Amino acid sequence: MAMERTPTNPENEARLMREILAGNDAAFVELHELYERRIYFFALKRMRDPSDAEDVTQEVFLQVFRGLAKFEGRSSMLSWMFGIAHNQICRRYRKRNVKIQSLQSDEVNALDSGETPADQRTDFVRILRNCSRVLEEKVPDQQRETFELRYLENKSTREIAQKLGRSPQAVKISLFRTRRTLAENNRKLSSVLSA
Repeated sequence: MAMERTPTNPENEARLMREILAGNDAAFVELHELYERRIYFFALKRMRDPSDAEDVTQEVFLQVFRGLAKFEGRSSMLSWMFGIAHNQICRRYRKRNVKIQSLQSDEVNALDSGETPADQRTDFVRILRNCSRVLEEKVPDQQRETFELRYLENKSTREIAQKLGRSPQAVKISLFRTRRTLAENNRKLSSVLSA
């Protein structure tokens, strides 16, 4: 990734836009060098996958190249590019969440019956027992109490913080640590939660 070399300002953006529209490839390279890191880290922060963030970054610059003539300048070019990146990220998340099933598949037929298949129920019971054991053996009492207030009593972060005399941030950290401990000690947990 190139380092940002030229300060971003409206005059510089306008100059780059004019030069790119006039066919100056070096101006597009300069635009790319100016904003690539910012767009990449914007995408990386949201997607947490360097490969996906790189793909989004490339797609942003492709769309900028194709659509620059339509850019009206009502916002900064960087804001426009962040908007494109945001739309690309949303599009990728929507594609990930689409799961197509054949109407003949066992999973669809299991849904029709209204019952969870016996093998899945057995797996769920094993996982719950393992989670209970991990909570007892590997999670400190205060963390376990926080976890139980959140997931057994359905208390909000604010309510837990007030009850335990802790900050909401401390509650969030405690919950994160407990979930991480559970996941580290139960490999099947993520597959069950996504099922």
